[in-house]
Amino acid sequence: MKHPTEIEFEFERGGVVRAAVLWDSAPETCGAVLRALPLEATVSHSRWSGREVNFPIALGPGAPARENDTSTVNTGDVIYWREWEKGAKACEALALYYGAEVTRDHRGYLPVNVFARIPQDQWLLATEIGLRIWRQGFERVRMRAASQAGDAR
Repeated sequence: MKHPTEIEFEFERGGVVRAAVLWDSAPETCGAVLRALPLEATVSHSRWSGREVNFPIALGPGAPARENDTSTVNTGDVIYWREWEKGAKACEALALYYGAEVTRDHRGYLPVNVFARIPQDQWLLATEIGLRIWRQGFERVRMRAASQAGDAR
């Protein structure tokens, strides 16, 4: 069975961003996230970790462990985060970064799993979407594997 190679994020106020799935770097995370698709969520902006938009996800018992985790992300990184120490009751989220940042909150550095990457030719669009959400507030996002979006690639 062939794994999807891209994830598509479609924002309600406009813009579709695609990210390449990093199967070699985070296979457990890629699999868990892709099994949860398609999904729709409310995306918000986070200033704790800088230039980031994020939304909750509930992977439940299939939630991945730390996998090549880092607290340093680059422009275009798509990450999975959870409160690792809380087990099954952990909060979980996905985030898209439109700037290089250190992942953190009021407690300090936060380890995250980078599982997909937005290509450089879409960074400007990702930045426009991120700034729009920061200035205008919440909006809905639809996330699906490229094959679920009707892509024949």
